[in-house]
Amino acid sequence: LYYIYFVLTTYPLDLAKSRNIEKNGLQNSETINISNSMDQLINYYYFLAKRRQYPLNSNMMLFYEAAYEELKQMTIKNNKFPEVKEWNKYAKQNNLLSSESLKYISMFDWNYLKIKISRELNKNFYKKIM
Repeated sequence: LYYIYFVLTTYPLDLAKSRNIEKNGLQNSETINISNSMDQLINYYYFLAKRRQYPLNSNMMLFYEAAYEELKQMTIKNNKFPEVKEWNKYAKQNNLLSSESLKYISMFDWNYLKIKISRELNKNFYKKIM
């Protein structure tokens, strides 16, 4: 967060650049570069803000990573992402974190975890093909 504040205060969008955007339009390469830079900063901000901060080797993170990996493996095995009840039953039987714990630590709802895991699995699938 401090990095983003530093960048925004050190390299503000000056008046000349904003006039250039007005003059040349949205498809100008300089406008696109400015937009991409701002998108990267905003995404980085939300990446930092959207995670709970735990030490990397803490028990909490180890349990989270184990449950997350098992959730991915379960999705692969069943060819579908488990429902909350299904995951909680499986997690209880295998001493893994419940859906509520996963949601709390990741700060994502269950549907977003589903999307995130699906994207990771698709990405890995396409890496293997190529």
